[in-house]
Amino acid sequence: MAKRPHGSRLGIITRRRILHWLAAMVAVLVVGTIIGLIWADTSDVAGLIAVVTNIVGVVGIVFLLISLAVVTRRQRQTA
Repeated sequence: MAKRPHGSRLGIITRRRILHWLAAMVAVLVVGTIIGLIWADTSDVAGLIAVVTNIVGVVGIVFLLISLAVVTRRQRQTA
């Protein structure tokens, strides 16, 4: 494997891959919201699923946005 100019693993992650994962996290957030709106008042399990998916979605989106900013900045610096 070739030596990367940056020591972190973010050097091998592409913007396209981050954008795909960002779309997946938005989908998780939407599904959690839909579950919460439809079934959360009738079932404790559905409410728990809605809360967990919303937390995972938001944390994932924040992490991916930070990763996208770092990767974009590094690509601009090397260009």
